[in-house]
Amino acid sequence: MKKIIFSAVILTLISACAGIGGATKQVDPIAIENADTFTGQNKVLLGDFRVTFITFDKTSATAKSSMFSSDTGYATSSMRAKLVGVPDDVMQSITDAAYQDFIAGLTANGYTIADQSTLSNNAAWQSLKYEDSPKKTTSSLKIITGGSREDTTFAPSGRSLIKKDISDSLPYAAYDAANQVQLPIINVEYAVHFVYFGSETDYKSNAYSDIKGAEYSAEVSAGQGLQVIPGSGINWMRGITSTFNHPNGKILIQAPVVIPGAYGKSEDSTSGLQKAANVFSSVLGAVSGGSSSAKDINITANPSEYKVKASAALTEANKRVLGALSAAR
Repeated sequence: MKKIIFSAVILTLISACAGIGGATKQVDPIAIENADTFTGQNKVLLGDFRVTFITFDKTSATAKSSMFSSDTGYATSSMRAKLVGVPDDVMQSITDAAYQDFIAGLTANGYTIADQSTLSNNAAWQSLKYEDSPKKTTSSLKIITGGSREDTTFAPSGRSLIKKDISDSLPYAAYDAANQVQLPIINVEYAVHFVYFGSETDYKSNAYSDIKGAEYSAEVSAGQGLQVIPGSGINWMRGITSTFNHPNGKILIQAPVVIPGAYGKSEDSTSGLQKAANVFSSVLGAVSGGSSSAKDINITANPSEYKVKASAALTEANKRVLGALSAAR
């Protein structure tokens, strides 16, 4: 009897990689929220500017039976990737360059940046709390869960990061300040990812099960490539939002800004214990029951090559966002 193949391949990472590494869905490069708020504005203030560099992430795929919606999966595969070799001073330099490029692009697109004292002298803005730059986020329980995303966030040199609220949003006082000064406040946030998951990549993790004559496989793969991920962009503050008042807007990247190609050396860093567990699970999966596989890779970057590619991605991100802002005006 001919065997039926059930497989699942996840091609996205934190919704970042649509259109990369084999994904075919086409999306608009930019999403504009509340476009009317940008109309007729050419004098602005700069609020928060930050660049987040992702240094560890993971993804997974699960193969399930198409006949049973309650099926929890017969094969599960995961991939964990870690970036090493990029010192903080390189990331700071990349951030500073992106900031200066943004200011230059804003001016080139016909905007005037108001004196920063307009904000620094405002009582609502003065009430904001700040965090030191860089801010590092690490994951816990890595041995048990495999970890969660890790990153480092930078403000431009000489600036601090506005402390966000519990929902990871800029605080109410910042919007209140925009209402009081009667000028739009632009806040910029970019996230730079160091790897993508998809087809035609360097490393693969595959889990296989054979359940009563039906084969189930789940595969994920990872390769080098720098990108500014979806969700990056600007938050345009005009005032306090209420049920009947929506003065604020956003211009966000939807299709990732990708600079493909290697910028360092990749190596399989999967532990011997994990490799043994993968083999044991594969043997069981070939007989009956579920199967799982996990692989770890380290990407040791060449700092100068990483800087060139990351800067190119951020420059293109600025171009996209500022082009959309100018067009909306």
